[in-house]
Amino acid sequence: MKVESIWFHDLSSEERRFLESSGDATPPRTTDVLIIGAGLIGLFTAWFLRQRFDGSICVLDSLGISHGASGHNTGGLFAGQTSHKHPPVFRDWAIEARELYADLSTSDGPLADPGIDFVRSGSLRVDGKWPARLTDYAASETQRGNNSEALSQAALSDFEPLLSNRFSEGFYCKDDATFHPLRTALALARDLRRNDVSLITHTPVSDFTISPGHLEAITCGDSTVSAGTFVLTSGWAAGEMSARLGFSLPLGPVKGQAIATTAQHFTLRTCLMGATMVRQLQDGRIVAGGTQEFVGPDMEATEDGRRRVLADAVGMVPDLANASLDRTWVGLRPHIPDGMPVVDRLPGSDNVFLAAGHFTKGVLLAPVTGQAIADWLMAGSASRDLQHLSAARFADSPE
Repeated sequence: MKVESIWFHDLSSEERRFLESSGDATPPRTTDVLIIGAGLIGLFTAWFLRQRFDGSICVLDSLGISHGASGHNTGGLFAGQTSHKHPPVFRDWAIEARELYADLSTSDGPLADPGIDFVRSGSLRVDGKWPARLTDYAASETQRGNNSEALSQAALSDFEPLLSNRFSEGFYCKDDATFHPLRTALALARDLRRNDVSLITHTPVSDFTISPGHLEAITCGDSTVSAGTFVLTSGWAAGEMSARLGFSLPLGPVKGQAIATTAQHFTLRTCLMGATMVRQLQDGRIVAGGTQEFVGPDMEATEDGRRRVLADAVGMVPDLANASLDRTWVGLRPHIPDGMPVVDRLPGSDNVFLAAGHFTKGVLLAPVTGQAIADWLMAGSASRDLQHLSAARFADSPE
């Protein structure tokens, strides 16, 4: 069995070379805006900023383009399934993000070439993680703009015949979607290079030059890069960076292992969410995952992880019992205890911004996060309510 993200496997050799290349030869000595992290959040931040900003922008990453969590997920845009425990403003933001993907991927949109495989697949939750009566919850969600439906056991059987009959209810969100995260990264990165945004990869940050309340420059290898503004979009590593800059966050990696089968003879109607997530690609392969393992930055795919994901998937779709596995992979999700990211100016700094900690919602929230940071940089202050995502909510967190 191969140990590689299915999204890398699906790319052509030329597309892979583009994402894996070191990009521009050397980092610039100075730039107006330096974005540290070339995942989808960093790329979207640069992309939205470039729409209105003529100054110099550089995106820097220790790996290749979207080689972290952005390239090692299951490709779901399940905004409608955002936990009811989160504040309404955050849940609304998730729906806004999904619809922004839809707008950007239209035939004349900036992500249309090479296309991001955006599909309105819908999502069906069957694990009972909703408050009170499901019918009441579905009605209230629809009223706030999350088009949803409560399905009884009989309705579940008709709607998704392949689903195990042990489930008694389901929460269906018809507008939820799936996409190809690396084709999205590819479209963004190509557009950024066409518009003179410098992309520097395989270049880890090793040191910071700091004056009181101000980050002067970063060191990477033999190079020093100074900037007017720095944006940390480096996933769980942003927690380590922010600590070195004087503000500690409870931000760290959570290991998630996923699997993909060979093409199956059956067809799922929608994406299923329960003990794990199960979805089907257009060519018939099944993707399932992932685990949530608090084991530090461990990227090793294990037999135990593979077995757990497969067992959970079979518990939802019994026809997967004899499915042959094609590959497995691991991603490190940036985790914050309350399940929401930090999108804020770093406390104590006048020129460092932080956009990290999105956990399982990183690829979903990438465009609205990038747009919010770009708007902030252009306006000089936050243009929307981001108080629920402030770093200050962790001001007293232990290191």
